[in-house]
Amino acid sequence: MQKRLRFFLLTLAFLPALLASAEQKKPNILFIMVDDLGYGDLSAYGAPDLKSPNIDALFEAGMRFDQFYANCPVCSPTRAAFLTGMYPDVAGVPGVVRTQLEGRFMNWGKMREDAVMLPTQLKKAGYHTAIVGKWHLGLDEPDRPTDRGFDFFHGFLGDMMDDYYK
Repeated sequence: MQKRLRFFLLTLAFLPALLASAEQKKPNILFIMVDDLGYGDLSAYGAPDLKSPNIDALFEAGMRFDQFYANCPVCSPTRAAFLTGMYPDVAGVPGVVRTQLEGRFMNWGKMREDAVMLPTQLKKAGYHTAIVGKWHLGLDEPDRPTDRGFDFFHGFLGDMMDDYYK
């Protein structure tokens, strides 16, 4: 009887600590968005000339990418929709956000300044956020990734890169 009572009291004493540590563990979130990727462009799906070993490893472990959805056939509106949860037009980006070079390109949108972005919401939930690669939603304040809630950014802001590896 005393062993049971002792076990019960110890369990009761450590229960709050166990519950608190369980609540603090949040899953990591990794979202991969690629431009112009077709179904057959990954080696796991039969591409003979492109190697994607890390994606292939996910595929071999049982993860399949077989349902594809996009809010728009071009990149800026798709990014805007994902990051805001709004339709691209409502987010202010109905088309491609272009780099303005002496009026050479038409710009089809600017992200609404009052749009609540995913990284801001994730920060409120205790996450640290980062974006790596192409931003393509604005070059200047207040439209850069770190202005829009990301903690870290490494990549390029605009739409085209002459040589990614320089």
